[in-house]
Amino acid sequence: MMADLIPRRAWLGAALGATGFAVAMQSPAPSTQPPAMPGPRDAETYAWRRVAIGGGGFITGLAMDPTGATRVARADVYGAYIWRTDLDRWVQLVTSATMPEEDRVQDGMNEGVFEVAVAPSDPDRIYLAAKGRIYRSDDRGARFATLQRGEPFPLAFDANSEHRLSGPFLAVNPRDPSLLLFGTPADGLWRSADGGARWSQIASVPLSGVRDAGICVWFSPQAAGGHVWAMSPGYGVHVSDDAGETFRPLVPPQAIQPATLVRGDFAPDGTFFAVDAESRSAWRWREGTWSRLTGLPERRFVAVAVHPRGGQILVFDEGGRTYRSTDGGAAWVRLQHRSRVGPGDPPWLHVSNQSYFAMGMVLFDPVAADRLWVGAGTGVYAADLPPRGPLALTPPVLEWVSQTRGIEELVANDVVHPPGGAPLFAAWDFGIHRKESLDEFSRGFGPRERVLIAAQQLAWSPADPRVIVTNASDTRTDCCAEDGDAVMAGYSLDGGRRWTKFATLPQPPGTDASDPWRMSFGTISLASDDTRNIVWAPSHHRSPFYTRDRGASWHRVVLSGEVLPFTGSHSAHHFHRKTLAADPVLSGTFYLVHSGDGANPGLAGLWVTRDGGAEWERVFAGEIAPESQYSAKLRPVPGRSADLFFTSGVAGTGDTRLRRSTDGGKTWIALDGIRRVDDVGFGRPGPGSDEPTCFISGQVEGRYGIWRSTDGGAGWTMIGRFPVGTLDQVVVVAGDPDRFGRVYLGYKGSGWIHGAPAPCSAAPYAFPDAEECHGLRHA
Repeated sequence: MMADLIPRRAWLGAALGATGFAVAMQSPAPSTQPPAMPGPRDAETYAWRRVAIGGGGFITGLAMDPTGATRVARADVYGAYIWRTDLDRWVQLVTSATMPEEDRVQDGMNEGVFEVAVAPSDPDRIYLAAKGRIYRSDDRGARFATLQRGEPFPLAFDANSEHRLSGPFLAVNPRDPSLLLFGTPADGLWRSADGGARWSQIASVPLSGVRDAGICVWFSPQAAGGHVWAMSPGYGVHVSDDAGETFRPLVPPQAIQPATLVRGDFAPDGTFFAVDAESRSAWRWREGTWSRLTGLPERRFVAVAVHPRGGQILVFDEGGRTYRSTDGGAAWVRLQHRSRVGPGDPPWLHVSNQSYFAMGMVLFDPVAADRLWVGAGTGVYAADLPPRGPLALTPPVLEWVSQTRGIEELVANDVVHPPGGAPLFAAWDFGIHRKESLDEFSRGFGPRERVLIAAQQLAWSPADPRVIVTNASDTRTDCCAEDGDAVMAGYSLDGGRRWTKFATLPQPPGTDASDPWRMSFGTISLASDDTRNIVWAPSHHRSPFYTRDRGASWHRVVLSGEVLPFTGSHSAHHFHRKTLAADPVLSGTFYLVHSGDGANPGLAGLWVTRDGGAEWERVFAGEIAPESQYSAKLRPVPGRSADLFFTSGVAGTGDTRLRRSTDGGKTWIALDGIRRVDDVGFGRPGPGSDEPTCFISGQVEGRYGIWRSTDGGAGWTMIGRFPVGTLDQVVVVAGDPDRFGRVYLGYKGSGWIHGAPAPCSAAPYAFPDAEECHGLRHA
C-alpha cells in the first residue's frame, strides 16, 4: 500500500478530487540557464532564478481550509508558502509582488513567519503574522495588506524561538472570516472583528508566563464559532463563550490541569487532546475534567492529531516517535516510522530517513481519508495511516513521503566558484552542495551526509582551484559526537566531489582537549601559492591557528599584545562573518580583521602575515568601520595584490559606508555613495577589460539593489532589485570567474539565487513566477 503513496496523478485525482493537494510531480525540468552574453553593454537585461537545492529548513506550521482548496505552511527563517496545484509545487508568499510597499526595502522581511492561517469559511483569505504585524490576503496570497495603523502594532514575537513549533497562535472564526484572535508571547491575547483593521487586547487572559512562548488559540467546532479556548503558558486554558470577547479559567486554579500545552486538537465529540513538551505528557479534556493520559512514555511531545471521522488519536514526539490510540486514549500502540523522497522532490532529502525524524505540527488531510501531513525539519511530508486489525503490519509503520518541491529554506553561509570548476554552496545544517546544474536538485551533500552539519565557509586557492577547504561543524554541540564527526573541517582535492577531514585539530587556549568542538566554525582561508598552507580563526573568540601541512599539525597565531586565553574575533557561529582572507597574489600572505571585541579591545585593526601565519603585524589600528564585530566581510580583489574591500555588513543609521584599501590595509577610503553593503563578490572581467567585475548587495546613492561595476567601482549598474521577489537578507555574494556577469546571492533563510545577462523581456517580478527578468539601470 505505502509504495503507492505519492507516485501517480490518477491516484491523486481519485483520492483528492479536482481541488485536492497534488502530491505527484513530473521530473525536474531540464536546465534552462540563460546563455552567455558577449559583454557588459551587449545585454541590457538580467535573468534571475533560484538555485535548486530544495527544502532543508523547518516548516513550523501548516494550515488548510476544510475543502482542501488552500494549503499553506510557515517557515522559521523566512516567509511562508502556499501549495499551487496548477504548478505542482509550493510557492513563496512573502515577496516583493505580494507584500505592501513599506516592506519592499533592504532586509524588509528577513524573518520567519510566526503564524499563518486560512479562514475556514473563505479559502481565499489568508492571514500572516510576521515582522511584528498581521497581514491579510483576500485573493489566496496574490496580495497582502497591512490594515492596522498605530497601536498596538508592531508587537514582539520571534518566528525562530525555541517555542516556534507550538500553536496555533492565530485562529480564525470558522463561520466569520473577519473574526480572529492572536496570541502573542509578550503582549497578551488580541481580538479583531473586522479582518485585522482594528484590535483590542483581551484583559481576561493573562500574559504568557513563559518567555517567547505565544498564547495558543482554538475555536471549538461544536459551538458555531462562539466557543474559544486560549492557552496562556504558565496559566492554563481559559475559555470564551462569546467569540473571544471575554474569557474565564476553564477549571478552578486548584484543579488538575496542564500549565502549558504546545499543540491540541478537538475530536468530533468535543473531547480535546493536547500535548506538552515541557511536562513530557499528553492530556485529555472530557466531561469537564482534565486527565493526564496513561500508557505513554515520558517524551517531549510536539504534536497531536485526532482523526476527523474516526476514533484514532496520534501523538508525536520531537524525533518522530508516534503513538496511536483507537479507544479515546485509554491504550496506546507505538508506530514505527521511516521516510522517503516523493516523486519529483529533491533526492538529497533521503537523509531524513533516520531514527530521529525532526517533527513539528501534524494534521489530518481535510479531504483524503487517513492521510497525515507534517511540517518537518527538512520540509513538508505526508503519510497514510497503516491499517489496524488483522491486516496490520507488525509492527505498523508510518511512512513519511516528502512533498517539499518549491520550498527553498536553507540558511546560506557561503558560495564559491573556483575557476574551471562547479560552484559550491555552503549551508547551515545541510552541508555543501556542489552544483553541476543550477536548475536540478542536489542528489547529496558534503562533507558527509550528516544531519545538522553546518558548512560555515569555503575557500579555494589560485595555486590549484581544485583544492577547497571548509570549517564544517555539527551545530548540535550538546550531543551527537560519538562518531567522531562533530567537526568535519577539512579539504577537497577534486573541486568538492570528495572530502577529507583534517588529520588533527588544535586545542585553543581556554578549551578542553576532550571537547570535540574546541576548534570549530569561524572563518578559514587558503594561501594563494601553497594549498597546504591554511589559516583558521574559529568561533567563540578562540585563538586562530595555521598549518603548513594541510592539517597534519597546527600552530597558534600569536598577535602582539594579546590577552589570553580568548584572542580571536569571531564571537558567535551564527554570524555571517568572513574576516580572514589570503592575498590572491602575494606568497604566504593573509589578512585578519580583529574588531577588538571580547577581552582584547587592544587588538582592533587589520593584521597581516607574510610567512604563512607564523609572524603577524598590525598595519591598521582600530576598527576599519563601526560595528564590525558581527557580520563583517573582508574581500580581496582576485588577481590583484593588496587590493581589499571591507564592509561591516550591518544595518542602522551609523556609518555603514563600504571601505577600500589598495595598499594591503594600511589605509582605507570610505566610498561615500555606497552604504549598507551586505557583501562584495567578484567575477570574470568584461571583454577588453582586466578589471574583475564587482558585485554588491547594498545601497548606491541611497537606492538598494544588486549592483555591478565593470570599471573598478567608477560606475555602477543595478542588475536586480529583489531578485525573484525575495525580501530576505543577502548574506553572501559571489561572482562566476568563467562567465561574465553571472552572480550568486545567498540569503539568510531562503537559499540561493543566480543571475546572469540574458535576452528576456524586463518586467517587475510577478507572483507566483519562479524567475524574473530585470532591465539594467545605471546609477
